[in-house]
Amino acid sequence: MAGRYIEDDGCFIDCNDLGVELVHAKVNCQIDQLLHGDPDMDLIDRLSKFPSNVVGNPLVVIQVNTFECDGLVIGVRFTRKIGDVCTMAMFINSWATACQGSIDSVVCPSFEFSTLLPVKESVPTYRPPPRIDNEEFVMSRFKFSSNAILKLKALARDDTKNLMSKTSQPSRVEVVSALISRALIDIDRNKHGKQTAFVVCMMVNLREKINLAIPADSFGNLSAVMFARSGQPVADKGKLEFSGMVNVIHDIISDAKTKYATILDKEKLCSMVVNSQTEFIKNVSTDEEFVIAFSSWCRYRLYENDFGWGKPVFISNTSVNFRLIVLIDDEAGGGINACITIKKDEMILLKQDPEFVAFTL
Repeated sequence: MAGRYIEDDGCFIDCNDLGVELVHAKVNCQIDQLLHGDPDMDLIDRLSKFPSNVVGNPLVVIQVNTFECDGLVIGVRFTRKIGDVCTMAMFINSWATACQGSIDSVVCPSFEFSTLLPVKESVPTYRPPPRIDNEEFVMSRFKFSSNAILKLKALARDDTKNLMSKTSQPSRVEVVSALISRALIDIDRNKHGKQTAFVVCMMVNLREKINLAIPADSFGNLSAVMFARSGQPVADKGKLEFSGMVNVIHDIISDAKTKYATILDKEKLCSMVVNSQTEFIKNVSTDEEFVIAFSSWCRYRLYENDFGWGKPVFISNTSVNFRLIVLIDDEAGGGINACITIKKDEMILLKQDPEFVAFTL
């Protein structure tokens, strides 16, 4: 993580041994304000400092926040120019392992992406879009227990309209994503009196989905965005079937495996990744379609990280100005915590949807 940007476009890094930026901050409130109820997005954003892609700036900023009750929050911000969520998790996991005195157990990352994704095809810089229609976006956390997920899986599997094989078990991410998508699309349908065009975006880690010789612990940015579109607005046919939405989510993930597994040309892979991320930025920067974006942080063992004072009890992303659902393993590992960022009026209606809240804690 050492080095600094040396070009205005942030494409080149000077490996000058300057490390990450470490910031200490005191927070004038109790940590309970963060743990209970809906997260205060302004407070969450103040718990980490965003590294911008300008000359001389660090690649990673770590902010250690101490609350009045002596509670502690560590904010970690990566610039997307150097890594994706998998990279961030790898860094945090290795850092926590080193803090436990297990230096020999720290995973040594591979840095082969510089040849796979050359500078001339760098990943587009994400700049937060302006707030759509000046509407306020809010975040809420919803907990899906392992038992609730089992019920969702059974519901998807037993539905006669489920196109998946009866022997194919939908994943945790698929059923939770389907439930959230279905609820939000129904909110939009009721708002307009008909089913409008929608787009479901899923960020997919390609490390184990491509046939190129890329180690699973590769450090860098190899995440593509996959899309499912409903097409043009259609006549109101009522709320979408849950199993149908499961099929949509399942197809997005399956298509990623099919689409990228056959790519053997590095330049073609690079272009496909960059194009998918460019399309994603374009989608979330406008309000032409009803866009729902998902990012899964599951299986990255984030709740297992112990820096020496115990494992974390709260993990969250920061705020964004578009509909984003971040899925994170719960503390036990079998359930999912969903950090949902949507418009304020949509959040009010989501919390009143009996078919949605029936599966949440």
